[in-house]
Amino acid sequence: MMESTGSVWSNLYDLLEERKVPVVLANPLRTRVIASARIKTNKVDARIPAHLLRADLVAECYIPPRELREIRALVRHRASIVRARATVKNRVHAIIDRYGLWCGCSDPFGRRGTEWLRGLELGDLDRLMLDNHLSHIESLNQQIRRVDEEIRRRASLDEDVRLLLSMTGVGVYTALLIKSEIGDISRFPDYKRRVSWAGLAPSIRQSGRVEIRGGITKQGSRMLRWIMVEAT
Repeated sequence: MMESTGSVWSNLYDLLEERKVPVVLANPLRTRVIASARIKTNKVDARIPAHLLRADLVAECYIPPRELREIRALVRHRASIVRARATVKNRVHAIIDRYGLWCGCSDPFGRRGTEWLRGLELGDLDRLMLDNHLSHIESLNQQIRRVDEEIRRRASLDEDVRLLLSMTGVGVYTALLIKSEIGDISRFPDYKRRVSWAGLAPSIRQSGRVEIRGGITKQGSRMLRWIMVEAT
C-alpha cells in the first residue's frame, strides 16, 4: 500500500504494476489514522496501514490507465502554461498602469495591441522588462499551440470526447479534460456519486433533526471543478 501524494507515487506504481505486484493507492485525506497517531515513527507509519489494509478499511484511490494518466498530464500541462501566461500579462498591465496608459485595442496582446506595446516610450528599465515580457508571452503562445495540436490529435481518437462535444459550452480541451479527470464513468453507480466525487455536492452537517447545508465540499479533482464552472 502507498499513499497518493502528488505525482511521487506514479513511477513506483508503474514499476510494481509492470512486475505484477498488487498495489493499493490510499487516499491520505480519508485515511487519517496515520496523521493522528501520537507516536510517529517509520515502523508505526508502516504497521497501521498494514492493519487497515488487512481489515479492508483503506480508502482506495481510483487509478486510471496509464494512457489516461498521460492525457491528464497533457491537459494539466496546458493549464499550467496558461496560468504562467496570465501572470506575465499581469506584469505587463502593471507597467503600463504606472504610466497611466490605456490601449484602445480589444486585445492588448493581439497583433495591434502588441505593436502598440512595443512602440510605447518608457524608461530604459521598464522598456527592457516590457520587451522581455512580450517575448515571454510569445514563447508561451507557441507552447500552447504545440500542446493544442496534441490535444486535438488525442481528442479525435476518443468517442467519449465526441459525445461531450455535443454539449453547449464544451470545446475540445474541456471535453478531454473532463474525460481524463473522470476516467471510466461506469465506476459511478449514479450521478449523485459522481457529483459527490467531484466535490460539487453541498456539504451537510446533521445532528438529530437539525440539518445544515453549506457550500460545496471541494473534495476530489480541483481541475474538474474548475473546468465545469468554466464550461457553465
